Amino acid sequence: MIWHILGAVSLFFNTVKTDKIVSNNSELILTNKTKLVSNKTKIATSSLIFKNKEIFNKLPIKKYEKLALFEPARDTIHKENSSNSLKEYREITASQKIDIITYRIFFNGSIEKHIPKVIAVGNENKYKYEYIAKEGKTLNLGSFKIHKTKTFKGSEDEYVNLINLEIVPKYFKQKNYQYHFNIDSRRSFVNEQTLASFFGAMLEVNYLDISCNGFSHKNGSSKPSRSHINGNNGDFKYLRSDKTLECGPGTSLNISKAPESLDYARQNKWNDALYKFGWKIMLGWTYTVKKTTKQLHHITHKTTNHHHHLHVQNYEPDFKEIKQ
Repeated sequence: MIWHILGAVSLFFNTVKTDKIVSNNSELILTNKTKLVSNKTKIATSSLIFKNKEIFNKLPIKKYEKLALFEPARDTIHKENSSNSLKEYREITASQKIDIITYRIFFNGSIEKHIPKVIAVGNENKYKYEYIAKEGKTLNLGSFKIHKTKTFKGSEDEYVNLINLEIVPKYFKQKNYQYHFNIDSRRSFVNEQTLASFFGAMLEVNYLDISCNGFSHKNGSSKPSRSHINGNNGDFKYLRSDKTLECGPGTSLNISKAPESLDYARQNKWNDALYKFGWKIMLGWTYTVKKTTKQLHHITHKTTNHHHHLHVQNYEPDFKEIKQ
């Protein structure tokens, strides 16, 4: 049992075998499924898995058993290992009792909505959001009030749960994970799923200058826009090379007039993150630097009036609903 737990806690490392003495600065994963090493090999316990040697010494390991060391590789995460670790993590957390509808946002782009058998008093109109990082850490992003609203331009019995971005903390930081955003629009409502994707994309890139130019109004409409209904489609300012976060009329970066101010490397990563967490079509503009015209990731052509903001649409997340 202990090995299953360790496998879940020490998530997502691509590992290589080693019989070398490893320094205390290395992050180590212990396993009973690898080649054995000498008893004389110095075991440097990992702060990721063990808080201190006292915890390490309490592990149910027989005296005659030898331990093997795995040293995490520093390159890309191995897909097979990630898949197995995610599966183990999901098996463990599926049995955990919750008393509030909880969104779990996984680093690989998948999103799960967990619905408990019994919702606690006071949580009936709230949803909780958690981010599952590649190290196996669970980051609590908060619980937010939902507004059950008739779907705009939908059928009479069709509803959508909207959440106001104004009540979502604009700044978050926990160790290596952070975000900072503002909402520069009266269209401040996302829906329950797109909020999860927004969190996921922000924690993918860890930027501190995300400016949202709006999704929907409280009733699901999007006037003066026609396409931003029910919290699905959104707009974002282009990212500046000086990393400033501005707000107000005229603060959007016009990349047709000032392409040199565009941080195209960070913008491409941001586009990739938004795509990964669900928005499969983007509308925007080209940028020209040193007489070379290029397109940002996931933008196939110029779209009128999109020289000052990125538009995301065709929301199709990797989503699963799980009832306890």
